[in-house]
Amino acid sequence: MVERLTTSIVLYGEIGSLNSNKWLYFYNYVLNFIKSINLSSNYMAVSSESIKSSKISPIRRGEKNLLSAIENKEEISSLSIYSLPDNFETAAYDYNAYICRTNRLKYSHIIITLPIEIYIYKLTIKIELNKETRIFSELEPINNPNHSSQFYFDRAAQRMVRCLVKESTVFPEKMTFESPGV
Repeated sequence: MVERLTTSIVLYGEIGSLNSNKWLYFYNYVLNFIKSINLSSNYMAVSSESIKSSKISPIRRGEKNLLSAIENKEEISSLSIYSLPDNFETAAYDYNAYICRTNRLKYSHIIITLPIEIYIYKLTIKIELNKETRIFSELEPINNPNHSSQFYFDRAAQRMVRCLVKESTVFPEKMTFESPGV
């Protein structure tokens, strides 16, 4: 197996498993997000009252199970969506993207795991501050159908201004903020 670096972001908190609409919203949001980074969602796993196994299956079959569970107002406990290459051997290691929402473990959470090259090159924005004019400019935008590139530009610029003004920080030649908009 070839080693590769990944980035995972985990959000812990209560997940209401009885609200089917939230699970459907999450599912559609993830499909759109994966599409926005030029990947395709092709496998998924779902666990509910009637679906005890969380084995992955092709997305069409998994979607039928999810929609059936939602229609029957079942309690859903876990939903995982994968982007897997055609020749994958083990979904747990070979994915291009993995996003899961679960309350099956001790701590309910949402996790997104991506290869580092996707995280860095598709989910980060590069801006610069002209120190003489104190004007920000965008060097590399983010392509995300859920938010305009301006959203990320404004957020990064606000963080830079806070460091400069409120925290009295002297700007180095390069600065990085870990705050992707996923």
